[in-house]
Amino acid sequence: MNKQYYEVIVKGSYDLAKGFVLGFMEGRAIEGEAIFEEEQHIKVEGALAQLIRMSGIKGKTIHVIVGSGFYDLINEAFQNVQDRMDLEVQSVKVITDAFFDFHYKAFTKELGDELRGLFDPLPEGLKIKGGYAPKESLDPEGKGIEAYAPLHDYELTASGQIHGPAKEALDFYRQLELYDMVELGEINLKYAD
Repeated sequence: MNKQYYEVIVKGSYDLAKGFVLGFMEGRAIEGEAIFEEEQHIKVEGALAQLIRMSGIKGKTIHVIVGSGFYDLINEAFQNVQDRMDLEVQSVKVITDAFFDFHYKAFTKELGDELRGLFDPLPEGLKIKGGYAPKESLDPEGKGIEAYAPLHDYELTASGQIHGPAKEALDFYRQLELYDMVELGEINLKYAD
């Protein structure tokens, strides 16, 4: 069974909220349980919010993704300090799905096999949607031509959409970012009604 994740939206200073959450985690010896959306490629609601995130400006609303075990602890901690610190939980949303689009191309058999291996098998809890079907083509006329030429003797292309629990999808996204030949869309979150 996959862990439940929440998006906690906090009003206040980004640096103060991040310092508070990280200090709380350090004090309780909790590792890797808080993800700050502003530091990831997560699509936040509204065009203005997207523009602010892309410009690097930290806004007055902080989105933090936390697991179910950590949520109760950090929510209580925020409630305990809201009178003394300028931090207030504005809302909490249950995340039901995290997803992102991807597309990849490989021009060598070795890289093609490596990319296929990333997607089969997928990390536990993740699924591919959107018609993922790697397409391989061979063209002997392209043999020996440089890597940046328009013609290649081998080409593998594929695209699709990864879906799954928030942390697992984010971890896989970060793994895929290490490959230049993989193009990634923004991470989208779906919430419970």
